Amino acid sequence: MKKYTLFILLFVSLNSFGQQYLWTTNKNGLYPNSEMKVISKEDVLKKLLGYFETYEYYYDFTGFTKDGFFKEFEGSSTYKTSSEVDKNKWVSFKKSVREIKETTIICIKSNDGNGSSISILVVNKNNFDSFRFSNRGLLLGSISTHNGRDEDEKNRFIKFYRSLIED
Repeated sequence: MKKYTLFILLFVSLNSFGQQYLWTTNKNGLYPNSEMKVISKEDVLKKLLGYFETYEYYYDFTGFTKDGFFKEFEGSSTYKTSSEVDKNKWVSFKKSVREIKETTIICIKSNDGNGSSISILVVNKNNFDSFRFSNRGLLLGSISTHNGRDEDEKNRFIKFYRSLIED
């Protein structure tokens, strides 16, 4: 169930009307000639802690290889029922992700009509991890940040994030 929730959330992020690429750590952006804001890897944690304190929940969608993620997503009903335009966007996204060889972090803000959320993609040579900040906690896999104002919750989140970016 968790993986299908991810596909729906990620596909909404990548193709929704209210989507905005906020920043990346890759100087080339997500796509060639991208005009995404580039920030240093050192500044990422500061941004993430701001999201952590702003949103009530985050979702852990980590643990995929690139090929494993692509295979799962393309086998999902979300992908199978998408339009040809969306499938073409997926092909471009997939190609860009395949070309990433060093740890790259990408931040996408989207609005699915029920409020905004922030998706963080952590991509390296072989792996594809994602987590999402949201004020909606109705989906399986949500981890409350409401109590994250205390240092234990915040420290656990920091350890979680750092485990994703270790090369």
